[in-house]
Amino acid sequence: MKHALKDEFNRPVLAPDQVAALRMGIASAILLPVSLRAFKKIKIREWKYLAVVGLLGSGIPAVLFTTAQQHLDSSLAGILNTLTPLFTLLIGITFFQKEFKRLQIAGVLIGLAGAISLITLQGMGGSQSPLFSLLIIVATLLYGISVNTISAKIPHIHPLHITALSLLLAGIPWTIYLSQTNIAEVVTTHPHGWQSVGYVVILAIFGTCLANMLYFWLTQQTSPLFASSVTYIMPMVAVAWGLDDGESFGFLHLACAAVVLTGVWLANKK
Repeated sequence: MKHALKDEFNRPVLAPDQVAALRMGIASAILLPVSLRAFKKIKIREWKYLAVVGLLGSGIPAVLFTTAQQHLDSSLAGILNTLTPLFTLLIGITFFQKEFKRLQIAGVLIGLAGAISLITLQGMGGSQSPLFSLLIIVATLLYGISVNTISAKIPHIHPLHITALSLLLAGIPWTIYLSQTNIAEVVTTHPHGWQSVGYVVILAIFGTCLANMLYFWLTQQTSPLFASSVTYIMPMVAVAWGLDDGESFGFLHLACAAVVLTGVWLANKK
């Protein structure tokens, strides 16, 4: 996302909405053959749940993340993404009649406290752009709704079919929107234009198609809370890429990240 938005001199290339729309359009196009084969296997009442997964699990978070990524380091975005299991738990308790224990509630509160502390720190874009950090948090809330919907409403549908059809439902409106922007002009005239498109293609294939399919499969094989716990690993990956890209990461950032992960661990602990 970061390199699709800006060139090596930190100059803007594609707009956040263009990155999100192109990502959804490419991902839905790649899986279109799967969508066509799976189309007739879906019952009418199941389409609304696929729409929830497509829009809340992919379509809307895509633009929330790219908008925030203009002002936040990848490290901070990756750490804030660890709030997904906490919102998965809260959504499950509130709307899907999931059982909970006091230890899990304590974990949620600790995790949120760590996230708030992290956002207020200097560096990583945190203190300068708290509203953009909030966009990431909203995206993790939407992830929580999506993963609970899969587990509760469409656990019988093959994860590849969920991926393809949900992305199709998100990709169609995004593709229509993209056609109304100046993306063709940007790509053909900006020196970094085609390179940005290349980054979006990588994002669509690995960060959307493949990641969603594996994530949905894991949700069906285990539980929403367990599947969302893959975000434990996200900070390590995001921080590693961020450091390689020249981002700053100090001891206080590490301490706050540890608080967040402690909260997530307690929320999942049995």
